[in-house]
Amino acid sequence: MNKKLSAILALLTFCCVSTFAADVKIIIDGINYQLNAKKQTAIVIKNPQPYQGDIVIPEKVTHDTVAYYVEEIGPAAFQKCTALTSVVVPKSIGKLGAAVFAGCTSLRKVELPKSIDELPTMTFTDCTSLTEINLPNSIRKMGTAVFKGCSSLVSVVIPNSITTLPRNTFEGCSNLQLVTLPQSMGAIGSESFLNCTSLQSIIIPTGVRNIDDEAFKGCTSLSVFSFPSSVSKIENSVLEGCSSLTDVHLPNSVSEISSDAFRSCSSLDSLFLPNSIVKIASGAFRDCSNLRYANLPNGLTTVASDLFKGCSNLAEIIVPNSVKSIGAGAFESCTNLASVTLPTAIKEIGSNAFDKCTNLKRLKLMGAAPPKISGNSFTKPTYREAVVNVPKGALGNFQINKQWCKFLDIIEK
Repeated sequence: MNKKLSAILALLTFCCVSTFAADVKIIIDGINYQLNAKKQTAIVIKNPQPYQGDIVIPEKVTHDTVAYYVEEIGPAAFQKCTALTSVVVPKSIGKLGAAVFAGCTSLRKVELPKSIDELPTMTFTDCTSLTEINLPNSIRKMGTAVFKGCSSLVSVVIPNSITTLPRNTFEGCSNLQLVTLPQSMGAIGSESFLNCTSLQSIIIPTGVRNIDDEAFKGCTSLSVFSFPSSVSKIENSVLEGCSSLTDVHLPNSVSEISSDAFRSCSSLDSLFLPNSIVKIASGAFRDCSNLRYANLPNGLTTVASDLFKGCSNLAEIIVPNSVKSIGAGAFESCTNLASVTLPTAIKEIGSNAFDKCTNLKRLKLMGAAPPKISGNSFTKPTYREAVVNVPKGALGNFQINKQWCKFLDIIEK
């Protein structure tokens, strides 16, 4: 009997403790909390009725005479509260959940305390009324897409403790004009500033080693851009569609330019490429329609396909001695291209390489052996109108070649 009584008492004690320790959800002064009785802490959670207006979160709340310290705002707690206009976060809170303010389209102001050390994924995504925000230096980490779609955001200072700007951080922030990046930063993630159409300039810290794919794609107001000497590779489409870009600085540390890196930079007038570059991928300068001058680095072995396609103002190109092949469509539709110099090492010119180069009047070949070409490597008027200069003693080599013999004016010089 005593054993049975002891068991019953133990069970009752367990039930009481479990009930005491269980989380309780309760609304206090319009804010929904999840209370932890054991720890005497509270988490702000999503409300059955969307939050609206100006919210001031207290440092502590009282329930049944017990004080609970508010330490966290849970994931998506304020998500899509479209009538929420401002939030004051107390210093007692040290953690924000993912997407905590995402889709709060009327949110204009958020005050964050120094107790916050992380902005998780999608913290402010699509807060379209947020114009500015003061980020405390306590923040050491940011998730992806923190400010994505904040179309009214004008300026941001990234805290000194941030070393990586994650992907999509400012994507679609169409009114963003000023971003201050800390010297501590070492990497800028892909699509970080994608379609930031009001961004006119930005200073990249000297320690940044990686600027990932499409980081500044579609920044149509960006006029000047300098890569720091810590960068060795220009990634895919990094500045594609920056139609106001007039000046680009590439340091001697760069050895590779990836596909479409500067595609459709239609205001770019001149390109000065350092000889440290040994590889340039397809379409890197495609549709840079205002480009008048571009040098090719001495270490380049291939002129990639579509490299200068659509560069309608390019007037002259001297292919360096190191180049062995020119890819398909490399200079297609360069309608103002008048003169091309081809080196001794050149072995092959791809299909459509000079197609639609309707103003091409002079081809100078440095080698005696005719490079391999196809029937459409050049446009038909070029065969009739261009003068082809070849080395002395090489005329016969070109005249017996079934493709090069189509040129009507081949001259030894």
